[in-house]
Amino acid sequence: MAVKPTDSSAVFFGLRPESRFFSLETRTPASPDALAAVREYLHSGGLKPASMIRIDTQTVVLDLSIGSEALGERLTNLTVERFGQLVDQVMAAAGTEFALGRWGEPRELYSSELFDNDAGERVEPRVVHMGIDVFCKAGTPVYAPLDGRVHIKAVNSAELDYGPMLVLEHETATGESFYSLYGHLSLTGIAHIEAGRTVLAGERIATVGSPPENGNWPPHLHFQLILDLLGLGADFPGVAVRSEQESWLALSPLPAMFFPECAEESLDGRADRT
Repeated sequence: MAVKPTDSSAVFFGLRPESRFFSLETRTPASPDALAAVREYLHSGGLKPASMIRIDTQTVVLDLSIGSEALGERLTNLTVERFGQLVDQVMAAAGTEFALGRWGEPRELYSSELFDNDAGERVEPRVVHMGIDVFCKAGTPVYAPLDGRVHIKAVNSAELDYGPMLVLEHETATGESFYSLYGHLSLTGIAHIEAGRTVLAGERIATVGSPPENGNWPPHLHFQLILDLLGLGADFPGVAVRSEQESWLALSPLPAMFFPECAEESLDGRADRT
């Protein structure tokens, strides 16, 4: 069920289809000039985002790519409990409560039918991660990194989906819109937020959720930049098919500017094993 307010914001609640098809073949992004203006704004030296999660100096970057055993074993067919244990062990060994999952990384974590990307006889799984994951304790506060407006408040209840989520709309200095997505939140943490509300940089907007409420993942925030929602709203994917990854990653570029504590190249998972 979807309930749409009178403005362009929306709030959605309910179970989504178990399998969906995402292809840019049937979508027309905004004009190249508008997208280029947003990219220029994001990479300008004047952009100073507030911390969305206040990570520490010992934060580690995880390798969750296909074939990786960096967490101690291969990341296929893991229960949420085991995956969480492996992440917790890596964080404890580093003396931190935070770990980051990389953008652009091909993964074999996505075992749900939600990621089959099934269109008739064409089946290509979605495996390329389009955001940055921040693994941390459930209940960790999440803050708006930029001034903006709550464009979408949703609860995507399918297995391994976003769970409770928010999408904020922001503007460049010249008025072009872009978006930031926050997935795997807690219901109580977004109870005070309503679609259409204005938020300020540094304002608490949510808390990190726990399984199964958060989509049945180990506690973490999925953060994603989106230059154009393509009319998909709360269905905008966080994982892309490999055959279209270049185009999808152009619409959801590496948000390294929101993680100044880390070297940009350490957050880019595209160059690793395939």
